[in-house]
Amino acid sequence: MLVFAILIAATAAHASYQNALKLFSKGDYEESLKLIADELVIENDLAPDSPNYNLRFLAAHNHWKLGNYKSAAAHFTRCIAIRSQNADPFIDLALLQLDNKRYNEAEQTARRGLSVKKSALLYYVLGKIYLERKSYWNAKAFLERANAIDPELYISYNALGIALMNLKRYSQANTAFSVALAIKPDSAILLNNMGMSLEKMGEPDKARQYFQMALDADSDNDTVRENIERVQALSGK
Repeated sequence: MLVFAILIAATAAHASYQNALKLFSKGDYEESLKLIADELVIENDLAPDSPNYNLRFLAAHNHWKLGNYKSAAAHFTRCIAIRSQNADPFIDLALLQLDNKRYNEAEQTARRGLSVKKSALLYYVLGKIYLERKSYWNAKAFLERANAIDPELYISYNALGIALMNLKRYSQANTAFSVALAIKPDSAILLNNMGMSLEKMGEPDKARQYFQMALDADSDNDTVRENIERVQALSGK
């Protein structure tokens, strides 16, 4: 009878999690958090077969979407305590910290996570941090590690291209942006950055073509519009 009761409780918890996940997918973050709060029993965090890890992981993402940094970080941190050999909460906490410009914290989290798993996203986080610190050689090294692990991680190729431009290696930057665009060809950011590398290589006409494609993809982007005007002046067209 006791086993049956436990099974019923586990099934109910799974249903609540699935409903909370559906609400998250629809953008109903507050409602998703309410369902999670009704189901989450803090004392059960470390209990075998507890649903708390999944509930907390989802809660963290809800709070992230709502801009509640402290709450999101707290849930990710607790997820790490529950499953210390799972790299996912390290990855998402590091990305959250990076998103909030908490670079020292993000670096600590990423390095801890790499002791669990050599993750492309954790190397990407480190690469982005060193870009912000203007340590471009270090950024390049970390981003190349990320690309080697996950050749489809276009955001890492984009960041690598930026690092290479700052190192005045414009042809290599062009290659990095080309790879990123092969993966995500409709990105205004990538198209603009490709235009920047071509301009640095002394090819304003080609640069203008990419800037125009970037503007077509994001018509409200004033930076891209300014780039078009600049290269038009350079090429006399």
